[in-house]
Amino acid sequence: MQSTYLIEDTLVVQGGDSYIVYSPFSGKIARVFSFPEKGTEIFLSLHESGFFNALPESTRKDDIETWRGFRSLTLLVTRSCNLACIYCYAAAKKSGRTMSLNLALQSLKWFAEQFKGNTIRISFHGGGEPTLEFALIQEVVKEAYYLAQKSSKKTRFQIVTNGTASIGIFDWFIDNNFGISISADGPAFIQNRNRPFVNGKGSSEIVEKNIRYLVSRNYPFTIRLTFSSIDDIREIVRYFGNLGVKSLHVEPLFPHGREYKRVIFGKESEKEVYSPDGKEFVTSFFKAMGVAREFGIRITNSHIGHLTKGLGYFCGSASGRSMIVTDEGFISGCLEVVDDQDSDFELLKKIHLWLMKLPLLDFKIGTVAFCFPVKIVLQDMCVLVAAR
Repeated sequence: MQSTYLIEDTLVVQGGDSYIVYSPFSGKIARVFSFPEKGTEIFLSLHESGFFNALPESTRKDDIETWRGFRSLTLLVTRSCNLACIYCYAAAKKSGRTMSLNLALQSLKWFAEQFKGNTIRISFHGGGEPTLEFALIQEVVKEAYYLAQKSSKKTRFQIVTNGTASIGIFDWFIDNNFGISISADGPAFIQNRNRPFVNGKGSSEIVEKNIRYLVSRNYPFTIRLTFSSIDDIREIVRYFGNLGVKSLHVEPLFPHGREYKRVIFGKESEKEVYSPDGKEFVTSFFKAMGVAREFGIRITNSHIGHLTKGLGYFCGSASGRSMIVTDEGFISGCLEVVDDQDSDFELLKKIHLWLMKLPLLDFKIGTVAFCFPVKIVLQDMCVLVAAR
């Protein structure tokens, strides 16, 4: 029986005859063989080493009375995808809608006109696989360079991809200094089970080839890993470590999407590939940290990241920071809700009324009207996940 404790800023997780002690604030981790009760010798020794410090009294708070405009732009360029991932929140299809170039450029123009910062940040994201619309991405980047030069600003681009694009596309991303996040789940038997091509064939070979290529170019990138309890997290981290990966972002599988109709965690799920419960994930994450240290891998998780940064919000879209434009031209309050046919569309509307009961700001992009909530309550988890 595993148990998890929070003592000041430090997590203590029991596993068998020992305890893993981890402070996300100091980044320190240790294993001890007796429970570090306050006042005991082991507690005091760990405290001197950087554990068990007081939690910050508060997170950084926003001035939520005044909205200062969007700070980044995210384009959901297509609903098409060449993979059929078992947990896909968007249930993307082989042939789906695609954002028009005119809409993409008008969205960029509107964003740039209201933007008050120094760096124009643009992300290309799902709903589908964005690299399938590579020509559109190139045109948006070209226009962003022009607008940035005209206003004496910098640019920063980000792509979230399934890693199946051609080497030539990755070369172009490198040449344009893209931040690259590749969604991949591990060795071939896991990757091919979780993230097959739409025709049922495995995607591991091409994804691994592209990972190796980025490593050979010595170009920084992150693997975004979705973890199920049926897999050995240590084996997964070793796999990526042996490929030369240096940055891992680990999230638990959330049981909602293409093959998951009911939100059930742990072994109670009717699915073979099930989501870990909280204790399972914490224990697995600690194991992953140990292996990551051996390979010099930076490993993170959204909740730990937000906790240690002291952010007063969890999500850029729901907090009014990120302008997320769907392929149809609507602004979404969530990356996972991409149109009014989405199963969570009504839920998202209810969340915004239920959590906020706040006035909405009205805007237009071209002829498409939309509204966007600018206040949020939850700071340490996804609002939509909480409501589900």
